[in-house]
Amino acid sequence: MSERTTGTGEAPHYDLAVVGAGAVGALTAYYAVRRDPGRRVAVITHAGRGAGATRLSAGFDTPTGHNPAQRALAARSTALFDELAAELGDAGRAPVDVRWLVARENTAALDATMADGGCTRPVTAEERALLDRTFPGLAYGGDEVLLASAPMMAGQPQWLTDRLLDEVLGRPDNTLLEGFRVTDVRRTGGRVELVAADGSRITAAKAVLAPGPWVLDGPVASAARERGARVKKVVAFHIMTPPPPGAPALVLEDADAFLLPHRPGGHWIFSITSPDWDRGPDEPLAIDARDRELARALLARHVPGFLPHLLGGRVFSDCFTPGHLPVVDTVGGDDVVMAIGGSGSGYRLAPAMAEDALNLLDGRTRT
Repeated sequence: MSERTTGTGEAPHYDLAVVGAGAVGALTAYYAVRRDPGRRVAVITHAGRGAGATRLSAGFDTPTGHNPAQRALAARSTALFDELAAELGDAGRAPVDVRWLVARENTAALDATMADGGCTRPVTAEERALLDRTFPGLAYGGDEVLLASAPMMAGQPQWLTDRLLDEVLGRPDNTLLEGFRVTDVRRTGGRVELVAADGSRITAAKAVLAPGPWVLDGPVASAARERGARVKKVVAFHIMTPPPPGAPALVLEDADAFLLPHRPGGHWIFSITSPDWDRGPDEPLAIDARDRELARALLARHVPGFLPHLLGGRVFSDCFTPGHLPVVDTVGGDDVVMAIGGSGSGYRLAPAMAEDALNLLDGRTRT
């Protein structure tokens, strides 16, 4: 008997269906069973656990935001990550020192983005010496300045997602439906019915749709487009040289790029802003000459010693929304909520997005 049908041919029913098994979906399911251990939850994915942006995310959590709403989300997510670490014993996060390279005239604007109200400061002579040892050939113009901030966090999005899903699926009435590509969500008999591409279906009392980069190819595509959602390519190169002990991250603030020591891989991650919009996750995606040219230009300007080590990297898609502010809202009724628009920051904002989605479904005031 298929796990998607009952012996009578009726669709199996759950209290909550969560579409998407990335960071937002996993957190939504985890919070749902934490609030109500008896709630029967189905997590649905067509692409496997933690696929898409979650699997390839660098996991760099800079609690910053370019508007008050973003900063509030970032601060709340930081607090929720701390709660997760206390509950699970480990949330897969470790502090990393952060240095910022920014135009001198933009220093105040950078400080204004800090969600915790902190401020940057000039690097000390000792910190500058470490930067010179870490980033060979480090250079910047006379109108730029090197700054330090409080340590931030480097996480493991895939590891955390798997850990959260294991907690959810450890309860006997919960299930993970893989290979179930939801093409339609409709209401029938007072229930939410989710229909897959192959005709399989399940029903649920309520549903949260967190499709990540597949947002424009599914049941919330129209609502997402109305809210200005678009999908773009995200590129993170590898710098294949081992980070020394105590190496900080270096954020090229004005270029919207960063260099992050990736301890598990023994190399650096160099995230850049790819210019390729409207590139969905089901399209062939690859690092191309334009991406490489952009990366090489930034390294040549600021860390030329890394140029020989620029080899390969990660490429994926993500959903971006206006102002890079996630959209968590009901769709066609108060029993279905979409949580979309990580805008390259889905991991660091996922706890607050998941909490807001459940608050909408449970009739609670959104934080």
